[in-house]
Amino acid sequence: MEAETDVKIPRNRAGVWLIHAAAALILIPCFAYGAMIYESLPETIPTHWGAGGTPDAWADKSFGSVFAPLLIGAGTSVFLVLIAAAVPLMVPPSQDATAWELWRREGMIRGTVATMGGVSALTAALVGLLSVAGWRNPDALPMGPVLILLALILAVVFVAYTLSSRWARRSALKSGVMPTAQEQEEDKQWTVGGLYNNPDDPHILVPKRSGSGTGMTVNVGNAKGRAAVVVFLGLFVGVPLVFGVFAVV
Repeated sequence: MEAETDVKIPRNRAGVWLIHAAAALILIPCFAYGAMIYESLPETIPTHWGAGGTPDAWADKSFGSVFAPLLIGAGTSVFLVLIAAAVPLMVPPSQDATAWELWRREGMIRGTVATMGGVSALTAALVGLLSVAGWRNPDALPMGPVLILLALILAVVFVAYTLSSRWARRSALKSGVMPTAQEQEEDKQWTVGGLYNNPDDPHILVPKRSGSGTGMTVNVGNAKGRAAVVVFLGLFVGVPLVFGVFAVV
């Protein structure tokens, strides 16, 4: 079967690309604020803080030492833009792709663009918070908000892919594209976040779904796979959130 090239799938992704602008809206005011107070900063400034929020490394004041976190944040944002822009090329449609698969691919692309934008914005918020807080009170950095922002990154990934997957399904049905019985069964074996869900498959790690890039994902239909996801979420979401909330309170 040849790819259904006559399928009309909107390529205008301006809406999800706007999310990337949030990083600039966060970083630019931080740069401006830093420039305003630069002369009033001490000649020796902290460049690193320990787990308790107290400084443990210092450097002479310079453009690099003052603005390094913001520059790293800006570089990260540019890097994430490049990754998002390359996704359509990294995951080309297969020659025998059905209309339903093409819509699903478009949802995956939009989800990835939105995810990269959300991560970019949270990273900008993180380095912006660290920079401004470090300038204003270098002796004590608020670690609570930092931990909460780190935990929110995974939440952004889940929300972005969930909404994009639902958009693709809704748009496909609205345009008159219906999944085949086989595609419906396949959809049941994959979560909106790209995890595999097949209790009959004993493997914990399985190849990603066709059209979703290369690499491996977790089979949450397997008890060990579910345990791995729970442990991962507990370590990288639960622990930072708990410590972050307690630090704020």
